[in-house]
Amino acid sequence: MVAALKSLRPLAAALCVLAAPAMAETVEVTDIVGRTVSIERPVERFVISEGRYIPLLALLRPEAPVAGVVGMMTTLGWTQPGLEAQLYARFPEARDIPLFGHRSADSVSVERIIDLKPEVAIFGIGDHGPGAENAELIAQLEAAGIAVLFIDFRMDPLNNTTPSVALIGRVLGAEDRAAAYSDFYRERRRAVLDRVAAATTRPTVFMQVHPGRRECCWGMADGMLGPFVAQAGGINIADAAAPGPTTQHTAEFLIVEDPDVWIGTASGTADENARGDPPVALGPGMSPDAARDSLRRYLAAPEFAPLTAVRTGRAHVFWHNFYNSPFNVVVLEALAGWLHPDLFADTDPQQTLERIFKDFLPFELDGTYFATASRD
Repeated sequence: MVAALKSLRPLAAALCVLAAPAMAETVEVTDIVGRTVSIERPVERFVISEGRYIPLLALLRPEAPVAGVVGMMTTLGWTQPGLEAQLYARFPEARDIPLFGHRSADSVSVERIIDLKPEVAIFGIGDHGPGAENAELIAQLEAAGIAVLFIDFRMDPLNNTTPSVALIGRVLGAEDRAAAYSDFYRERRRAVLDRVAAATTRPTVFMQVHPGRRECCWGMADGMLGPFVAQAGGINIADAAAPGPTTQHTAEFLIVEDPDVWIGTASGTADENARGDPPVALGPGMSPDAARDSLRRYLAAPEFAPLTAVRTGRAHVFWHNFYNSPFNVVVLEALAGWLHPDLFADTDPQQTLERIFKDFLPFELDGTYFATASRD
C-alpha cells in the first residue's frame, strides 16, 4: 500500500503543476506613441476601442480570439457584419461582450470602462475611439489601475502595422504568432518595393474615399492609405492640392488633373448593393461580377465619364475596411498591380488575402475585395 502511494506521488505532483495558474510576471512595453507601460502578464481582462480590432486578436489567438475581452466601444458588425456572423457562429461568447460607447470618442464612458475591471485598455491613436491626446481619460484609467496602450493601423499604417502587431502579441503572450505574421507582412511589402524600384514611370493617381457613400470627391493623401500610392510607384495628385489624411475635392479638380489611375475605397455591402443603394460595394457576399457592376454604375455619372482612367479601364476599387487593419499589405499589392501591371502580372492581392485567412485566421474568406471597371 505504501509503495503504491509512493508511486502515485510523481503523478500527483505533475497534476498539481498542470493545474497551477500561470506564473505572473511584469513586462515593460512601449506603445506606438512612445509611452512605456508596465503590464502584468498573463493579461486576463482587457478592453479594446473598436470591434474591428477583433481580427488582430484572432490573428494572435485563433483558438480563442475574444478570450479576456471584457468590453469594447463598437461591435465588429459596424464595419464587418459578414465576419461578425462567423465570429458569433464559432465563438458565441463574443455576443456577450459589453459596449462602453458608440462610434465616437465622446461617446465613451470612462466610468463604464472602470466598472468592467480591465487590466489593460487598448486604443488606436486615430480611430473612432479615444486617442493619445485624450489626457484626462488616460489619467482616469491609470488612476483606476488600468494600463493604457495605443496601437495604429489607420494614421500611419506603413510604419505602425508590424510594431502594433508585435506590441499586442507581447501583451497577450502571443509573440510567436505576431512574429510569424510580421515576417509575412514584411516579405510581401519588400517584394512590392523591389519591383517598383525597376519602374520607369510613375502614374498619377486619385484615391477616392467611400465612392457613392460620400458626395464627390473625398481624396486620401498624407495619411491613412494615401502614402501607399507612392510606395506602389505612383503620384497621389491630392498631396499637392490639399495635404492631410482626407479632403474633399471638386469634380472639376478631377477633370482638370485627369489622373492616369482612379482608385476608390468601397464601403458598400452586398445587402446595400442588392437594394440598389449608391455606395460602391465589395466584401462578403459580393461576386466578382457584382463588384464590377457596382463600380461601373457609379462611374457612369457625368463627372467621371471624361476621365482618362475610366475610358482606358484604369478605374479600380478595394475594400474600404483595409484602411484600419493589420492586413493592409494586400492594398499595397493591389495598387502596385494597377499602377504597374507589367511588373506585377503574377501578383494577385485576392490570393494574398486568401493566404492570410488560411494561414493566420480561424475564419473563412467570403466575397470579392478588389474590382476593376474594364473599358467598354
